[in-house]
Amino acid sequence: MELTFLQKIVLLALDDKGWFGSAEHKIKFGLVGAILFELQKLERITITIDDVAVINPKSTENVVLDRVLNLIKSSKKPRSLRSWIQRIVFKKLLLRKTILKQLIHDKVIAREEYSLMMVFYQTKFPLVNVELKRKLQEEIYEKLVADKPLSDEDVMLLVVMNNCKMVRKNFGGFLQYLKLRGRINEITQFKKPKGEGDEMLRLLQTAISRAIMASNVSIHI
Repeated sequence: MELTFLQKIVLLALDDKGWFGSAEHKIKFGLVGAILFELQKLERITITIDDVAVINPKSTENVVLDRVLNLIKSSKKPRSLRSWIQRIVFKKLLLRKTILKQLIHDKVIAREEYSLMMVFYQTKFPLVNVELKRKLQEEIYEKLVADKPLSDEDVMLLVVMNNCKMVRKNFGGFLQYLKLRGRINEITQFKKPKGEGDEMLRLLQTAISRAIMASNVSIHI
């Protein structure tokens, strides 16, 4: 089966036992950044560091994308890119939950309730389709260690993975992990942007990183 871009992100954020782990909090921000990336690629919005504006309110036929598009469309004042990422996360639009339901429906993952001392309950999403996730990991790994050309979607996926602590959990056991780790760091620093696509990705990288840092500060105050 073919996963959507957003499904790939959520699947890679989970470990094989079904836990988000250190990505639990951060993935919310990475996922919103990826949604804004998708909306921009579909020419529904424009993105600058100071503003996110709707240029085409037509439905994308994707329930997750449309929830975010409609929220931006209903705004009565301009907001910076980082502010929009934070606002969408805290609006609780059930973005991640909807994608998890899609993956469960397609039998990629399962849903289990885990209890500790019959007091604390947590939900985990163990991997069902192991082969599908391994194939996805191997495709990413091969592109990076062989220095193959990357699409904007590939780079956006790396931006999310790097910001949301998803690299080691997916590639820590691969033979050339250190080379891959260094390549991801190099790519996501955007020291040599190659046009408008890279500039937009650089803006999203910065905004996601700063939104996560701001949320970490607010959590501990």
